[in-house]
Amino acid sequence: MKKSKKKLRIKKKGIIFIIIIFIIVIFGAISTEKLLENNRLKHFNKHVVTTKKTNLYDKNNNPCGTINKDTQIELSNKNNSKYFNIKNTNYYVYYKDVKKTTKQEKVKNENYYLPLNKLIKSKKKVTLYNNKTKVITINKNLELKVDHEDENNYYLYFSNNLLSIKKNKNITEEKATIEKNTASKISVLFYDSIEPTCTNYNCTTIDNFKRQMELLKTNGYYTIFEDDYNNFLKNYINLKDKALFITTSILNDDLTNISKELNINITKTNEEVLYLSTNKASTKNDDSKTRNRYQIKSYTTDENILKMANGEEVKETTAEDNKTQKIAVLNYHFFYDSSIGESCGESICLDTQKFREHLDYLKNNNYKTLTMNEFMRWMYGEIELPEKSILITVDDGALGTGKHNGNKLIPLLEEYKMHATLFLIAGWWDINNYTSPYLDIQSHTYDMHQYGSCGRGQLNCATYEEAKADLQKSLDVIGNSDSFCFPFYMYSDTSLKAIKDTGFKIAFVGGNRKATRTSNKYLIPRYPIHASITQQDFINMVN
Repeated sequence: MKKSKKKLRIKKKGIIFIIIIFIIVIFGAISTEKLLENNRLKHFNKHVVTTKKTNLYDKNNNPCGTINKDTQIELSNKNNSKYFNIKNTNYYVYYKDVKKTTKQEKVKNENYYLPLNKLIKSKKKVTLYNNKTKVITINKNLELKVDHEDENNYYLYFSNNLLSIKKNKNITEEKATIEKNTASKISVLFYDSIEPTCTNYNCTTIDNFKRQMELLKTNGYYTIFEDDYNNFLKNYINLKDKALFITTSILNDDLTNISKELNINITKTNEEVLYLSTNKASTKNDDSKTRNRYQIKSYTTDENILKMANGEEVKETTAEDNKTQKIAVLNYHFFYDSSIGESCGESICLDTQKFREHLDYLKNNNYKTLTMNEFMRWMYGEIELPEKSILITVDDGALGTGKHNGNKLIPLLEEYKMHATLFLIAGWWDINNYTSPYLDIQSHTYDMHQYGSCGRGQLNCATYEEAKADLQKSLDVIGNSDSFCFPFYMYSDTSLKAIKDTGFKIAFVGGNRKATRTSNKYLIPRYPIHASITQQDFINMVN
């Protein structure tokens, strides 16, 4: 009897021991599995790829669709859930169905596209494609943002994958949100013809076209394709601000090469579309049967090109209107500031206080101060200029004109944002003393700004060969042959020939009268500015 009780106690202890061992094993297995899962979760990064065709899940962890094998996914911030949220969506993947991968670069559209951010929803089954390959199926509760669209499809980024969804009646749209810097209009710039040389107002020279394109690019504008333009008007895409559509009647090899050289898009006019030269920009609210455009003429100014690009309504002054236009060319020399005790004994010196009064008058009366290139092109009939235009010139490069000799001129030009041209004696001072975006540098000889043995300016005493050699040396320094200024306003047949043969396009003297297009292009008159000038004298000159 005692043995039976003893055996029973041993048996009970054995059972209890087995139960304890079993519990330890179970808890150990659970803990190990939990540890392994946590370890796996901990070491996932944001970039994974599906290991098989697997389920998509909603926020309640219910299956709501499928996603193909080898689909790369970017995840939201990690958490301890077994279900990983796919970035920028309400969808999830199960952690065992994905593995780590390297970061996938986003498939980008053109860098000037902005997302529509249009939200599409559907309670029916929807399939997302990569080209014609099915990638994702969402069985219910579709809710995704659209990047862009076309007639038949929505395009969107699912993670970093650009996928498409076919449009159908079961998909509803919600109003788009507009991103900052989104274009609200597009200017169409139309060039009837672009030729090496022009004989009519509807033509633009190749040189002018290239210069205008560089001007637009410098000011942040970019060119688009015809499909971009049409899709913008249909509200299928958003574009960054400052988009331009450049069209022409004739697209030849020269323009194709320019397009490649300048990295711009030029499109031959589509004859099936009715464009009206209204000098207005195109907007999404325009009549779909007609399109607004700006027509560029031979006389279109840089100022108007920028206004057109900005979508402003432009009324151009034509060459016919400006046949008799006169422009005052002012000729300054030296500058000093009497308010700080400076003085100058020469009649061609000007106190900066007077110069400031001149600039104030020009600013307050809306005068355009010209670059030399603008004035030169106006003289040759290539562009038109506003009625209130003026050219400021400064001779020599001496007292107060450079950063090494008083620095009066450049700070005032930059303060008022007004342009001037310095005719520099290139061999006397370093050209780097005169650098400013508001100051053009042109030639005033290299070393012939003194009287010669013939009793006149040395340039006019020199032989043709001597004169041409000096002029060429000045160009080697200055690098621009747009214009020249005769020392002492003196010229001769020999010096005129040397100037023309060296390649200068225009030249200036004195004369105390305004310049017109009928003026001799190599004897353009100017108003010399003297210390004795009154403000009324100045007003009379420029008006």
